[in-house]
Amino acid sequence: MSPPEIDPGQCRDCDSGRRVESARGSVFWLCARAAVDPAFPRYPRLPVLRCEGYRAAVPGTAAKGGER
Repeated sequence: MSPPEIDPGQCRDCDSGRRVESARGSVFWLCARAAVDPAFPRYPRLPVLRCEGYRAAVPGTAAKGGER
């Protein structure tokens, strides 16, 4: 039985948040903003309750890295 997935908080609905699953089944949330702005951590500590870079994703337009 696998452990329950941690709620990513704002990353779940952010246009920069990407769910990444490793080959071993571990789940991480990648912040795509980190690639262009070093103020943002690449893999933030979850749950993210407040983020200055949060922008709500438009449904159907963001390619999330897997379904939740």
